[in-house]
Parts: sequence; structure tokens; C-alpha cells
Amino acid sequence: MDQLTIGYLGFLAFVILIFFRVPIAYAMGVVGTAGLFYVYDPQVVFKFIPLEVYSHTSNFTLSALPLFLLMGYLAFYADLSKDSYDAARAWFGKVPGGLAVATVYACAIFGACSGSSLAECAVFSKISVPEMIRSGYNKRLSLGVVAAGGGLDVLIPPSIIMVVYGVMTETSIGQLLIAGILPGILYACIFAVAIALFCWLKPEYAPKTEGIDTSWKARLKAVRDIWAVVLLFGVVLGAIYTGWSTPDEAAAVGVVGALLLVVYRKKFTWEKMKTAAIDSAKASAMIFLLLGAASVFAAFLSVSGVISSITTWVTKMGLPYWAIIAALMILYLIMGCFLDAISMMVLTMPVVAPLVQAHGASLVWFGVFISMVIVIGAVTPPLGLNCYVMKAAMGDAVDLNDIFAGAAPFVVLMILITVILCIFPEISLWLPRMMLSTR
Repeated sequence: MDQLTIGYLGFLAFVILIFFRVPIAYAMGVVGTAGLFYVYDPQVVFKFIPLEVYSHTSNFTLSALPLFLLMGYLAFYADLSKDSYDAARAWFGKVPGGLAVATVYACAIFGACSGSSLAECAVFSKISVPEMIRSGYNKRLSLGVVAAGGGLDVLIPPSIIMVVYGVMTETSIGQLLIAGILPGILYACIFAVAIALFCWLKPEYAPKTEGIDTSWKARLKAVRDIWAVVLLFGVVLGAIYTGWSTPDEAAAVGVVGALLLVVYRKKFTWEKMKTAAIDSAKASAMIFLLLGAASVFAAFLSVSGVISSITTWVTKMGLPYWAIIAALMILYLIMGCFLDAISMMVLTMPVVAPLVQAHGASLVWFGVFISMVIVIGAVTPPLGLNCYVMKAAMGDAVDLNDIFAGAAPFVVLMILITVILCIFPEISLWLPRMMLSTR
């Protein structure tokens, strides 16, 4: 049996293992290792696999990943999420669907301090959803806003997904982080306008809320109260944009800044620090395990010829570029129903990235595109992790089906945003190009 056939059989075995609910990392590691034993001499494999895993997980750039996670947890303990919500509510509380609009913008603001959409969903499930429901808002609308708004964390830097993508495709992480800013703003604005318009047409879904101070005095006070968010975001992203520091160095500065804010606001306890460190370590360990297993699996697909054969086959089909992008969007939307974001990325990038490069597309733009379609997968059943995190955070107070149903209309908006980013790639590329020109 030739190597290419073995490669495709190995991929089929991987798919079967996934359907039997074997964890992604274990499935990739087992199939990749077994395949390499078939292709190479056992002595070679025993030397190759440790070196391959080490080379992909010891990349110093990956140090930004646990640091950004830790920065997000510390920002939460510094109450930056509550400050973000209070500021957004003061500015948008009286527009139709004001509390829902405020939640979207609060997610965008807090996203500048946190790199995890799951953490953001958990936080705002406890802050904004109860207030919206108390104010008479439709329950599904309240839940859907948070589930979909949490996706802003994937685009607005610092983004964990962008870091993983950058390492896997050897793309500048600094440019990727900056590239997500304008798409993130577009995302928030389209959501806010759509919510306001819907609530204006159907006011029974979001009754006018009394008792919210939206005077200019309250608004200016709210702006002053989010100085910590602005400072943290400005220091981290400003250092990356100007080239004063690498992303991992900026992440370290962000951790120190977030820790100082916790101390300054008298929120510091050793128990909180211990929890933040453990949670960051757990999330980082999961991601590193996936990256290590993916490197073995990708090596097997590469040496067996699967990657090159698929790239050659698609290229020879002569499909227009837009058709390939549309096909990839459909593929990721389907995969998002069954796989989490990082698993999708580590599984497909070895095949998809060379294909995109063969058509001359920017890997920076493609990183934003991938992040956007991954966000959609985070709110679609049966594996929409944002929805499950909200259910875990709120317990019996909500039904999981209500969360998925509430998020469903926002999936249409997310697809619209993705299409806009495909038609106008400069939305993603303008700031990275400005970044290069300032150096």
C-alpha cells in the first residue's frame, strides 16, 4: 500500500475516532504516531516525534498565550468587566434595546483586556443577563446578545485564537492582533444597530428601562471610570503597533499592569491570584497539548503526501478564488457544530494555509476570516461552547435551548460580517499596513 493511501486511511481513522468522542488531541496523536511508524523506521520515529512536538510547543512566541490568558483573569478580578458595562449602559441605556446594545459594547471594551470569548460569556452572563431579564427584556434576546457578543473577544486583541493561528502559519502575531481591531469595531457596530432597529420595531422585546442615568455628567463619569481599560489596552497594543515590543513582551507588560490594577483597587487576595494562575495554566496546557498532537498529525499528512495532493487537486480544478473562500466558509460552519475553535484550527491549517497561499491571499486577512467563522461555531449547536459556558455560569436559571435559540438570529449577522470582510479585505489589512509604514 502506497504512502498516499495510508495518509487518507489515517485521516479516515481520525474522523472515526472523533465520532466516537475521542478527545481531538488524543485522536491526532494516536493516528499521527501510528502513521509515522508505517512510513518511517521505528528508530527514526522515536527520535522524530519528541523533536517535532518540542519544536512546535517551545516556540517563544507562544509565551504570549498564557500571559494574555492570565491578563484576562486579572482584569476580571480588577472589576474591569463591570466598569465596561456601566460605561456602555450610561451611553446607550436609553436607545431602543439599550441594555442589549450596552452589553455588546461592554463585550467589545472588556475584550480589549481578555483573550478568551468563553471567559467573557461567563462574566457577562452574571452581569448583564440578570439585569436585562429584570428590566423585562425577552429572555432569549438577553441570552443571545451575550452568547454572540462574547465572540468579540476573538477579534479584538489580545486574541488567543490569533496567537495560535500566527504560530501555526508563521504569520506575524503583531500584525494579526492589530488586524482584528477594525473588524471587531465593525462587528460591534452592526450588532448594536441591528439590536436597536429590531427593538424599535418590536418594543415588546425590550421595554424602555427607567432609572438609568444617561446624562452627560453620568456619561463623562463613566468614561473616567474606564481609564484602566483604556490604559491597559493602550499600553499593550500601542507597544505592539509601534514596534516597541514583541507580542510576548507586551503580554508580560499587560499582566503586570492588570496585577497593579488589582492591587490599586484593593481587590487583591492570594486566593484570587491562585485561581487566576491555575485557570490560566489549565487553559494553556490544553492548547499546548493540541498544538503538540497537531504537529505530529500534520507531519504524518505531509510525509504521506495528503497535504500536497489536496492542494494540487484543488488548484488544478481552476475554481475562482471566491468559490474556494465560500467553500471554506461552509466547511468551517459545519465543523463548528462539532469541534471547538482551536481544534478546528490545528486540524485544518496544515492543509488550508498552503491552499490559501497558492491563490495569493494574505495570511493576515485569512487569520481574521478564520477567527470570524470560528466565532460562529462557538454559538451553533450541538457544540456551541459559548452557550454551554453561559449555561454553566447561570445554572438552572436558564435553559440551554433558550441560549441557542437566542443566539440563532445573530448567526445571520455574523455571516453578513464575514461576507463584508471577504468583499472588503482592506478592513482587516489597513491597520497592519499602517503599522509597517510607521516603523
